[in-house]
Amino acid sequence: MEKLLRVFVVDDDPILLDVLGAALEDDFEREFFTSGEACLARIAECRPDIIILDLTLPGISGFEICQRLKDDWETQDIPILFVSASDDIDTRLLCYEAGGEDFITKPFDPAELLRKVKVAARILGQKHALHEQAGYAQRTAMSAMVSMGELGVVLQFLSKSFACGTREELGAALLEAVRQYELNSAVQLRMDDQALSMSENGIDLPLEVSVLNHVRHSGRIFQFKTRCVFNYGHVTLLVNNMPLDDPDRCGRIRDNVALLAEGADARMRAIEAAELARHRRASIEAALPRVQTTLEAVQANYRRNSLELTQVMIEFQEALSKSFFTLGLTESQEESMTALASTYMQRMVASQDASLQTIGQLQELAFSLEQVLRR
Repeated sequence: MEKLLRVFVVDDDPILLDVLGAALEDDFEREFFTSGEACLARIAECRPDIIILDLTLPGISGFEICQRLKDDWETQDIPILFVSASDDIDTRLLCYEAGGEDFITKPFDPAELLRKVKVAARILGQKHALHEQAGYAQRTAMSAMVSMGELGVVLQFLSKSFACGTREELGAALLEAVRQYELNSAVQLRMDDQALSMSENGIDLPLEVSVLNHVRHSGRIFQFKTRCVFNYGHVTLLVNNMPLDDPDRCGRIRDNVALLAEGADARMRAIEAAELARHRRASIEAALPRVQTTLEAVQANYRRNSLELTQVMIEFQEALSKSFFTLGLTESQEESMTALASTYMQRMVASQDASLQTIGQLQELAFSLEQVLRR
């Protein structure tokens, strides 16, 4: 039997602890605490996999508990889900700044809570794998940093970006480039109505997504404290630890990261254009067989109508000739009637020929499209 993940639930409301415990009972091993001090003491003995943490606690606040855990190498990877009755952007930014992975607003739906905890469990597994990859990437990046220099990072990214055919590949390449400056960042790439948010911690983390959605409207380049936001079209890049203690390096990095974001936006536009071209090609390929079938049906109908019209014209000529015996027309009048009927029948035949020519042109056009798609 698979071992259940251990979840610590910290809240000073006994009723809420019962609700939280009931929601998690079937899927997780649970421990409950009514104060931050009791939780920290237990963590020193037994490390949990996930923590659900009330933001406002007597004594040590949830915000301070999170900061302590994230500052400790042994506990910094434990996912923390904040629970709070406050749902404003300032509170969410505080939780994000402290290192929280998600945010749950009181009152909450137990089903939503369970879903968010399961998402955190999945992200935890992804984070472990990402940390292993990040360790290798960091060693490689530091070696490349020495040989290339700061501008070389931009040139290398621009070169790599041409090989990126998806948002996921481009986002990974951009995060790797920013990491070579020893910076921690998160990026959001947008195409059509879909947005992909990525960071070293994982993909589409709920709290990270909400922060990126907020700062994407902050202007082209916007800095607040150690964070700096770069907005270029399809791309929002959030750097969390700008080196403010070194103004010269901070300025260089700001310029270079702006180039990275601008280059990523240019590649996003190319990816979007390629996706549109593929979609249009697929639409044409899907439509061509229907066009061919329709043209064949039109041509068959034309042949059938031509035969019927020819028969009608023959019958008309015969009926006209017979009518001359009873109409009492002079010879010149009969000749005029016959010439008039012949003129209109010739015009009908010419109209049919024009229709046949149009069908032939449409068939040539369909054939040309088919040849273009085969190249």
